[in-house]
Amino acid sequence: MQMLQGRHALASPRKADITHLSQILHLCHFPRLLLSLLLSTFLLQHSDAVILGEELNFTEYDSRIVMCDYPEVAENNTCTCAPGFTRSVDTCIECTLGTYKSDPGDHTCTACPAHHTTFPIATDASDCICTFGYEPSAGTCSPCAISYYKNFKGNNSCLSCTPNATTAFTGSLYPSDCACLAGFEGAFDTGCTACRQDWFRATGDNGCLPCAANSGTSTIASTTHTACVCKPGFHLNSTSTECVACPLNTYKPELANSPCLSCPANSTAPTGSSSREQCTCDPGFWHDYASTSIFTCAKCVAGSWCPGQRAVHPCPVNSISSTGAASLEQCICTSSMFMQDGTCFNCPVDFYCPGDNQKYACPGHSTAPGSSSTLADCVCDNGFEKQSTI
Repeated sequence: MQMLQGRHALASPRKADITHLSQILHLCHFPRLLLSLLLSTFLLQHSDAVILGEELNFTEYDSRIVMCDYPEVAENNTCTCAPGFTRSVDTCIECTLGTYKSDPGDHTCTACPAHHTTFPIATDASDCICTFGYEPSAGTCSPCAISYYKNFKGNNSCLSCTPNATTAFTGSLYPSDCACLAGFEGAFDTGCTACRQDWFRATGDNGCLPCAANSGTSTIASTTHTACVCKPGFHLNSTSTECVACPLNTYKPELANSPCLSCPANSTAPTGSSSREQCTCDPGFWHDYASTSIFTCAKCVAGSWCPGQRAVHPCPVNSISSTGAASLEQCICTSSMFMQDGTCFNCPVDFYCPGDNQKYACPGHSTAPGSSSTLADCVCDNGFEKQSTI
């Protein structure tokens, strides 16, 4: 505060003239003390009393003209702190953030409601705005909900995290507070991608992790290692808790930690089988679905032969087999016929066919008609007789 001697009875120039003169003197960059002296001299040359305009930041005190230094302002014949400022010892300082002061004076600034703040030099209650991490709600400021954040102050709404990301708490301040949900990997600035099938990510993991060997998940975006279960053809070893191949003659069709199932009777399957269909019937048996969709291995019926697996073949014409025949050779041609290349033929002349799929030549110097079935059908030529077999 700078002061010059003056008097109470001052000349009465127009206020506009005084204001204009003050602006000119300021533009001329006069020192503040000289500026005050020139202006007060101008005022003292007039005889009519005036009240100095507070817009000039001058006041009259103890017969002196006083110029107030901003942020002090002229108020009630004294220099006091301007709105937005408060007194600290002999200096006017800005109201701290979150407070405001509407009128001149040295009194303290008024605090904004909870979770409000201000920009510097707030002068009105309307300058109180929601602080970082808060948004307007029903006349107050409420924290940003989970999955939202607000990294600036103002009466704007909170911003949503990137899809498939969330925050750990309400009232989050920064986009970096958004972390990918369990089952997703990435970052707030690059986006969150679902873990692919047979991978998982629990909360706190840096990225998606693969399931253990021979295990997998049923969907994408799995959130825990317990979502990894044994794949078809594998079962959980109760001792090692690893997924191991189903043993011989068993199978497991589903993705689960369930036990392997036994193949039907009279069938076999390799290790690691994942379907009942991989159980193949033993030779002499065939896949019989009967009246259900689940097959059994039935014994091959008479008149057919079954090499195993699914196949069942009828015996060639004029042949028969016993039940459980496993090969074509077990189909026996009727007597007087022999088998060649899977077909039964009539026994040729001078041969006999006893019904074992073979043909046998008659002894020398004997003949037999076609389709002969026994050695007795071979008759000695004239002049020869059968030798005794005693």
